[in-house]
Amino acid sequence: MKIRKYITSVAFLSVCIFGSCTGPKDTKAPIPVIFDTDVGNDIDDVLAMQMLFNYEKAGEIDLLGITISKSNPYSIEYIDGYCRLNGKGNIPLGYAYNGANPEDGGYLRQTLDTIIEGNKILHPQRSIKSNLPEGYKLLRKLLASQQDSSVIFIAVGPETNLARLLKSEADEYSELDGKSLVAQKVKMLSVMGGLYGNEFDFPEWNLIQDLDAAQTVFKEWPTAVVASGWELGNKLLYPHQSILNDFPESYKHPLCVSYKIYDKMPYDRQTWDLTSVLYAIEPEANHFGLSPQGTITLDSIGHSLFTPSENGKHRYLTIQGEKNIQTTLGAIVRQVTGKDK
Repeated sequence: MKIRKYITSVAFLSVCIFGSCTGPKDTKAPIPVIFDTDVGNDIDDVLAMQMLFNYEKAGEIDLLGITISKSNPYSIEYIDGYCRLNGKGNIPLGYAYNGANPEDGGYLRQTLDTIIEGNKILHPQRSIKSNLPEGYKLLRKLLASQQDSSVIFIAVGPETNLARLLKSEADEYSELDGKSLVAQKVKMLSVMGGLYGNEFDFPEWNLIQDLDAAQTVFKEWPTAVVASGWELGNKLLYPHQSILNDFPESYKHPLCVSYKIYDKMPYDRQTWDLTSVLYAIEPEANHFGLSPQGTITLDSIGHSLFTPSENGKHRYLTIQGEKNIQTTLGAIVRQVTGKDK
């Protein structure tokens, strides 16, 4: 019996050595992600949010929480309803009280009020009456619970919550001030904001909505920052055919309904916020080029100025040529729709 057991063990070992062993495989741990968004100002925020939910469904990220930088109550209801649509009804939400853009926007209330086949298409349970935490307080709580240098931070609107985080003091969640907490816990900030290169020259919209906050973030954020400029998303147009054809029962899917409300169909919308999400989660996939290291500063009216520097913590995304545009756009569409994943 001992000889037989020995032979069996050797045979099993040989199988494993030569690659046929079906033991457990190593799996990458999901990336912890925080998303800061101004849903309601543009439709690209909704598509970017759907990308993140699909990444999480695929096991690639752990979406820790969402902070809202648009200071409009309907943004809370919309995001809560959209999270519930994706099975994330308990995700922590934070809100920028007394922040930028109090206007309703072009699709928040309209989508929330939409009734199809006798039912509303979004079913929020949280609202301004829910007393959500201040965005920066939620950020402190989320960061304090994570491993050092682990969190990927994605910001795609006014940077109110980020600046308030940097200026925050020690509290019940951490003895560190905001800047020190970010330095300890965040790996990278992927931010949609600014304008880079020589093709255009104007203050970019996200940055000038809360210019003081944006100046604070680009000056004081202590980790690596990768910016996606206006010119990048402007080259990558999300195809309206995907909105019409790639979602089950698209006539009542909230993303598709909001897209149609936002502007008259058919239209292909710029993918500004989506580029920051794609790079943040797939930085090694070569969807984009990267500038040299350097420093981004904002002038008094919001122009973004890049100065190369070997010690700089800032870079910005680039894209070259029609072939690169098409392959990158294809990756974006696949991630928004969750197909071929």
